[in-house]
Amino acid sequence: MVTDTPKTISRTNSLGYWLAIIGVVLIAGGLWIGLNRVNTSETSAGLAQPVTGSPAPEIQLRTLDGETVSLSSYQGRPVLVNFWATWCGPCRVEMPEFQEAHREFGDDLVILGVNATSQDNGDIEGFVNGMGITFPILLDERGEALDAYQIFAMPTSVFIDRNGIIKEIYTGPINKAYIKSKLSEL
Repeated sequence: MVTDTPKTISRTNSLGYWLAIIGVVLIAGGLWIGLNRVNTSETSAGLAQPVTGSPAPEIQLRTLDGETVSLSSYQGRPVLVNFWATWCGPCRVEMPEFQEAHREFGDDLVILGVNATSQDNGDIEGFVNGMGITFPILLDERGEALDAYQIFAMPTSVFIDRNGIIKEIYTGPINKAYIKSKLSEL
C-alpha cells in the first residue's frame, strides 16, 4: 500500500494544478470580456443604433429601374421598410403577404423592400418578377441601409410613422394581418 500513496498524491497534485489553470483562464476571460464590452446602444461604427421611438435613419438607395429613392421623400406617410434577400426562405414566404398588403392598403402605407445583399440584379429582378412584386425594391449594394439600421438577420421589418419615428423593428417573417394591425399605430 505504501507504493499506491505516491500515485494518489501525484493525481491529487495534478488535479489541483489543472483546476488552478482553469480558474485563472476563467478569471482572465471574464476580465477581458468586461474590459472589451461594447455599448449595446452603439454600433460597431460608433453610431447610435435605431430603436423604437427614435427617428428613422435616412436611406437613399437605387431601385431596380435606376431611380434614386430617399426615405425622407415619404415624410407624412407611414412606411414599412423590409430588409430581405432572395436566398432567405422566410423572406420568400412573406413576400406575397407584402404584395397583398401593398395592393390592399395602396397609398395608406408605403412599402419599401430593401434587398440587403450585393447580388446580381438579374437574380433580384427574377425574384421580384416571379413573385409579382409591384412595390418599390431598393438595392443596398454597399450595405449602407444595413449599417444604418443595424440589420443582422433577415427578414427584418421596420415600421415608421408619419413623422419619421420608428414604431417597431420586427425580425422574422410577418403577414398581411400583422401589417394591417400595425397600420393603425402608424
